[in-house]
Amino acid sequence: MKHRSSAKPTSSRFNGVRIPIIAVLLALLLAFLTPSTSRLAIEQPDVGYGAFLSERSNASLVDDMGFDWLVWNLQWSLAEHPKGNYHWQGLDELLAAAESMGLKVILRVDSAPDWARSGPEGAPPDDMADLGNFMYALASHAVGKVAGYVVWNEPNLPMYWGGSPNAGEYVQMLQAVYPRIKDADPDAAVVTAGMATIGGPGGALCGLAGSLAATQTTPYTQELYASGAKNDLDFICGIYRQGGKPYFDALGSHPYGFAYEPQRDPSTVGGLAFRRVEQQRAIMENRNDGDKQIWVIEFGWILDPGAGCHGWGDWPTRTWQIVSRQKQADYLVGAYLYAQNRWPWMGVMALFNMDFATVYWYDKCEPVRWYSIAYRENHLDPFNSPIVYRKAYYALQGMVKALEGGPQVRLPVVLQNQE
Repeated sequence: MKHRSSAKPTSSRFNGVRIPIIAVLLALLLAFLTPSTSRLAIEQPDVGYGAFLSERSNASLVDDMGFDWLVWNLQWSLAEHPKGNYHWQGLDELLAAAESMGLKVILRVDSAPDWARSGPEGAPPDDMADLGNFMYALASHAVGKVAGYVVWNEPNLPMYWGGSPNAGEYVQMLQAVYPRIKDADPDAAVVTAGMATIGGPGGALCGLAGSLAATQTTPYTQELYASGAKNDLDFICGIYRQGGKPYFDALGSHPYGFAYEPQRDPSTVGGLAFRRVEQQRAIMENRNDGDKQIWVIEFGWILDPGAGCHGWGDWPTRTWQIVSRQKQADYLVGAYLYAQNRWPWMGVMALFNMDFATVYWYDKCEPVRWYSIAYRENHLDPFNSPIVYRKAYYALQGMVKALEGGPQVRLPVVLQNQE
């Protein structure tokens, strides 16, 4: 039986998750919990556990795994065209499915329609009031059914800001959106976009000491800087310095683990680690905003797509991040336990991703497919290719059951000997 939570952005969001196999359970408890940890301590309702979903009909995968939250991307460009004409069918199907299973929904809204922007695809609207109007219509339509709205995606990357990212401009977006959402649904949380983890030192203008910021800049980070990306710590600092503090209820984060275990000190790997979120948190506290939570909208570890994909798209910059299926499973479980027992300020954590490898609209080599914990052998023929789960799915499902005292989840034989 799953735990349920009445999520509010300033309170505990959800009861803890549970581990799969007995040996893994014992090892992780020893590694991530204090020596005096009891079952009661494990079950403290600190963190909400969720997954990022691509296909709305796959909401049952989240429910069957024992998680209570899902994140779904609502593209403004598909939901309002032409201006003032709204299309809610897909959203309504998702919300109905989630409600029937008792799942809490977070919507990330991005992708300005052509009529709203003069910039390239990914650019923000020319008039932020247009987004504010859309968010009012959306929150009015879905009142009481959406727990939180994430405003845009990774605005510290040029591809998601139509050019040069600018924290001041992003604050203007928050200022346009926040009051409109609250007018329509005061109980819904407004969450900032999760910033892309760029790595490197940052946040000095917000008092982030050298001991907290990364002390090195890796070649990967240098490549991102060369592309026009802005340091995630500096961008978050910029939100505060530009007056954004009153216009969000929780800070969004994308603390990917890259190639490293979840407990890795980010200062030892140029800031490219899951615990980068601790450095982001330090900025919040230095700006007297410690009463708010952080909500992780994306995090995960990527698998090997095979040598045939290593030259595809941006894979040449990603191959160093590849982990085995076993490590993906262990690291995801470890990340939830680490947060559960170390971070009282953490609200929701949504892994990226549940099912992007099950849908037909992503190329076989598309990196998002290789973060996925569920897939199809032939994603182009979904009717004849059933959904298959990777090790991480069973590990997370078992994590829920083990801490609830339920039956052990056993890996299918075919997966038991995989690395």
